[in-house]
Amino acid sequence: MAALVRVVGRALLGRAAPLLRAERSISGGGARWGPVRPGLPVPLSSPLAGLTRAFRIKEPPKPKQVDRWTKKRALFGVYDNVGILGGFQIHPKNLIVGPKWLRGWRGNELQRCIRKKQVVGDRMFLEDYHKLNKRIRYLYRRFNRTGKHR
Repeated sequence: MAALVRVVGRALLGRAAPLLRAERSISGGGARWGPVRPGLPVPLSSPLAGLTRAFRIKEPPKPKQVDRWTKKRALFGVYDNVGILGGFQIHPKNLIVGPKWLRGWRGNELQRCIRKKQVVGDRMFLEDYHKLNKRIRYLYRRFNRTGKHR
């Protein structure tokens, strides 16, 4: 039955009509894909529209239930007033400290990875150690093949 309706619809509309073309809407919604046949009020989901497959209409995502009192959210901005309460004696950037083996040391990523392997490599988990070695191998090849440091 559906095949008969499709055949009749194509015979009425003609095979030479373009099936898919971008069309801009007046409301500024961007390009819409669908048949452009002026004067025929045929819905796109109809078999008479001549489309090979039906459009999939996505429904909007359901709103997520968010816990507003997680530790991260509850403590957000807790150190913003350090300067006010501390008489501006210490800057908040001085409260941020890195690992001991990186303090006061400068270098690129390859040098940093090599230093990390030397200092804490024996205490690393096996998978992390393996990833660090892979990163060192990749960076070694990259630094030796490209850049001003060749």
